[in-house]
Formats: sequence, structure tokens, C-alpha cells
Amino acid sequence: MQTNESTPLLSRHEVRKGLSVFFSIICVVDVFGVFPVVTLPKPILDCGYYGIAIISLVCVTQIYTAGLLGKCWNLAEEMDSSITRKNRYPYSALAEITFGKSWSWFVNFLVDITVFGAGIPNLIVAAQNLQLLGLRISDGTFNISFCYWIIILGVLLCPVLWLGSPKDMKLLCTISVFIVTSVYVLTCACLLFTTSTETAEEPEENFDSNLELWKLVMGAYGIVAFQFDIHPIILTIQMDMEDRTKLSSVIFGGFLTTLFMSGTTTLIAALKYGSSIKPSLLETLPTSTPLHFAAALVAIQLCLTSAVSNSTLYQHMEDCLNISREFNHKRCILRTILTVLAIVIAESVPRFDLVMSMIGGTLTGPLVFILPPIFYMRISYMHRSFSERLQREEFSNAILNNHEEEYSRDLAKYYEQRFKEELEDRRWDWLCWVCSKKIELLLCGAIVVFSFMATLVTTYLNMTDAILSYSNFSKPCIYNVSNALLYL
Repeated sequence: MQTNESTPLLSRHEVRKGLSVFFSIICVVDVFGVFPVVTLPKPILDCGYYGIAIISLVCVTQIYTAGLLGKCWNLAEEMDSSITRKNRYPYSALAEITFGKSWSWFVNFLVDITVFGAGIPNLIVAAQNLQLLGLRISDGTFNISFCYWIIILGVLLCPVLWLGSPKDMKLLCTISVFIVTSVYVLTCACLLFTTSTETAEEPEENFDSNLELWKLVMGAYGIVAFQFDIHPIILTIQMDMEDRTKLSSVIFGGFLTTLFMSGTTTLIAALKYGSSIKPSLLETLPTSTPLHFAAALVAIQLCLTSAVSNSTLYQHMEDCLNISREFNHKRCILRTILTVLAIVIAESVPRFDLVMSMIGGTLTGPLVFILPPIFYMRISYMHRSFSERLQREEFSNAILNNHEEEYSRDLAKYYEQRFKEELEDRRWDWLCWVCSKKIELLLCGAIVVFSFMATLVTTYLNMTDAILSYSNFSKPCIYNVSNALLYL
């Protein structure tokens, strides 16, 4: 079967057989990337014991809501098999079948802006690691600011982005996960075989008031939601799986793998440095050869992730603008403009962790915590009505066709099944209480309410934090770059 850019990325090389559970887990780990390994320890340790509760609660909820999306798609396929033709944009397809076209546009907008915004921290952290690498290798003599590295990386990435989608997603995902694992091993080695007294830079002061603690907690919520956002891609992975019923195992396996790596680095960092680590763990560690390799691999992995994830956004915008999927100058112009816009935004923000928290709290929150339960509640009601209508039609057809024997047999099977269900309910009452639809709907409603409140609070705190960062603490790169250009 011939493939082109309209073919879903994850199905290009597994059209006949489908993705195995193992490789599906690799895809999930690839989506998470290196951020949980090198940047998650800081916000978690800043919150103290609350950090453990935050990451546990957020990740468990994300696993649950990701599973809900998988259930939604299975129910949607039963009601309308033509939805499989919309597998390039599955999240918006679910929105359309549940609430109509306007919701589909809204979800598309949220997904696009989230994907675009997620590339900003990638660019900043990659640039900071290249600056760190230059300083550590040259003992401080090769000092090119990350502000300029952002521009350099953007220019280098631009021609790559013109080429469209990767032609071998399986190889690309495997390489990316290998890099993530290598960064984890190298970071742990640096943490284990160095002492906290070897760091040359002074630790940053931490806030300890109740007000600041709540700000740190909400900021950590946004960062965790951002770094473990799997929902826009999980439906694509499910549709390309060989056995779709094992999606829950894939989600759990992917989260468990990344949480193990992140938890290990966080625990070792807590024992060695306490809460005095910097936003990027690599900035805290003293100069060493493993650190040099880790910094270089982080930059490569983040650039690789940006190129892969942004291609989905670019293809969607090209479809909206009726740009041909073949290589042409219009594609180059559009993708260059978007790359320049990403560079300008990256140069205009004071801190990458602030961008993570804003994207995670304001944009990722609705996609991860609010919309999946709403879609599931709606599609469950639609599927129940669909099943009842289908049952009535089957009985009516049996009567009209005078198939009394067949009708009696179907009716007997129906009541036999109902009797078995009622007997099972009485026998396993405790399991029914946990898994019943009413409890499930109540849980979905609670997730929606609390997530909506958390989104509002996090958005407000991030906006105030951004204003304070601009006015009191750090100036964005664009301020320094513009000043440097004035003196040229």
C-alpha cells in the first residue's frame, strides 16, 4: 500500500499488522520526552510532600481520562463506522459526533494552539542546554547566550520542517526513546557520582509562605499536566494498534516508564541537593563528561520532538488553507512564518517553566481533564439510546417478517441476558458499586468541576506571575537581543 502525507504517521509502516503493545508504549514515552527527567524535579521538590500528591493525582486522572477517550472512540465506531475516515483528526471527530461542528472547530483550535505552544519550551530548553554545553566544555570562554541559540536552532530547523512528515515514524520514535533513556542514565550517573558541594553556582532562594506555596502547587499542576499530555495523540495510537482493547495497558505502561525515570532523578536530586535545584536539572550539576553528553542529547531530542509534533499542526493548517500536500513554495512560506513566530515568542518569554505552566494550566487542562469526561458522558447517553433503538428495530423487523420463532428466540435471549446481569449484580455488589455507570458519571462530573476550577486559578496565577517576571525579575531575550542590535 502506498503512503503519502495524508496517511496517519503511526500507521505508515504498520498498515497490515498494526502496532504492538510494546511499540505503542514506546510511542507514548516518545511523546513525554526528556522534560519529566530533567525539568520536573524542580517544581515537585519546591512543593515538598505536596509535590508527591500533585503528580500522583494528576497522572492518575490523566490515565483515567485518556482511557475515556479510547472508550469514546470505540462507542463512536459502533454508532457510526464512517468516523474511521476522520482518523487524521480523531479528537475533533469525537467532538463533532457528540456536540456538533462548532465543538469540532473549538477542539481543533485548542489542539493546534497547544501543539504550537508546546514547541516553545522545547526551543528554549534546547538552546539553554547548548549554551550550558559550550560554557562547560570551554571553561566559560565559549559563551553564546541561549537567546542567540534560539535563533540559530530555529534557522537550522526550518528547512527540516519544510520536508513534511517523517517517513519512518517507527525508527524515529525508537531513536527518540533511546535518547530519552540515555539522558536518564547519564543524569543519574551525574547525580550519583558528584557531591552537592561541587556546584559552582549559588542555589536560588525558595519561597516558604502559605501564599507562595499555593502558587507553587498550582504551577506544578500546570507543569505536570503539560509534560504528561498524551490525549491529542492517544487516539491515533489506538487506531493503529493491532489489538485496540489493550489501550489501557499501553497508557499505564507509558506512564509507568516515564514516572519511574522521573521519580528516580527527583529522588536522587532531593537527597543530594534538596529543593535548591534549578529549573533544569542539568544546570545544577557540576561539569563532567556525562553531563556534556546529556546536554547535547537533550537538545537533539527536543528538536526531534518539535519537528515531529509540529508536522501535525502544519498539515492541518495547510488543509485549512487548501495548500497541496506535495512539496511546494506555499508550504515553505507557511512553515517559515510559523517558525519565525515560534522564535519571536520564545525570545519574548522570561522563563520556560512559566510557559509550561501556562500551557499546561490554561490549554492542556481542558483537553486532558475537562473535554474527555464531557465527551464520555454525552456519547454514553447517545450509545444507550442507539442500542435501545437498534433493539426495538430488530424486534419490529422480526414481527413484520412473521419470524415468530426467531423473535421468540431473540426475546428469550434478551431476558436471559438481563437475568444474568441482575444475578451478577447481586453476586458482585461491591464491584458493581465501583464500576457502575452512575458512579462513573459522578466521577466524570467531579473531574470536570475541579479541573475547571484549577484551570481558572492556574491561569490567573500564571498571568500574575508573568507580569511580576517581566517587571521585577528577569528580562526576556528579546529585550537583550534588541539592545544588542541597537549597538551594532
